[in-house]
Amino acid sequence: RYPKELMNILYMGLVGTSNDPEHTKQVFNDNGLQKSSIMTLYYVQVAADIEAPELKLSLPTGFPNGWGEGEGEEHKHAKGDENDLIEMSSSMLTLTVSRLQKGVSKTFDRIGFDNILEHVIDTNEIKDEYGVQLPQSPKEFLSIDIANIGKKIGVEVDGPGHFVCILDKPGKPTAPVSLKNQFDDRGENRVNGPTILKHRLLTHLGWDIIHLPYWEYQHLKGDKNKEMDYCQGLLEQSSKW
Repeated sequence: RYPKELMNILYMGLVGTSNDPEHTKQVFNDNGLQKSSIMTLYYVQVAADIEAPELKLSLPTGFPNGWGEGEGEEHKHAKGDENDLIEMSSSMLTLTVSRLQKGVSKTFDRIGFDNILEHVIDTNEIKDEYGVQLPQSPKEFLSIDIANIGKKIGVEVDGPGHFVCILDKPGKPTAPVSLKNQFDDRGENRVNGPTILKHRLLTHLGWDIIHLPYWEYQHLKGDKNKEMDYCQGLLEQSSKW
């Protein structure tokens, strides 16, 4: 799962060997790592420490101080009314609450599944559970879209950004694509790498994570009874419910 030589090459390619962020910025000719890239590196580091400690991989001393672009910028804002997208940023973790996510949370409330939106897991929990010590790490580390903290059941409402769409299937000719439908949701959706990695990390922390693909819920077309039946069916997948 973690080829040692490949992992060493990946770490060297991302953060170099000199522990010098300014030199790395010159090499890549950019302003540093984006916030999402820094968080991904933390996720990979924790996963490697838990699943392959023999590799002894580590991020540079003091990381991410000096490595990120636009450091020190923190914001919290909401767009539109309470039904629209709400985005909050604190430390390195950006939390986004969508209208779909809020609707799903209300449906779970109706079937007796107590929950909160955007439950945040901080680095202290990871440290206490596994002894993983991240350098200069943000306190807020992982979030769960919809969570029942008592039972440690989480629901991830997976929007389009959680998937890659396989347009071509083996053995089937590719249909002509017009300008009008070139961005339509065609083909087979597969969960992407960051989503799988986050699922593994949460599972290691003792959470039972259920995934709700956005198109399945949208196909219910707002029928409250169908939505409740659908969410009840998801809960029945959990051994903790």
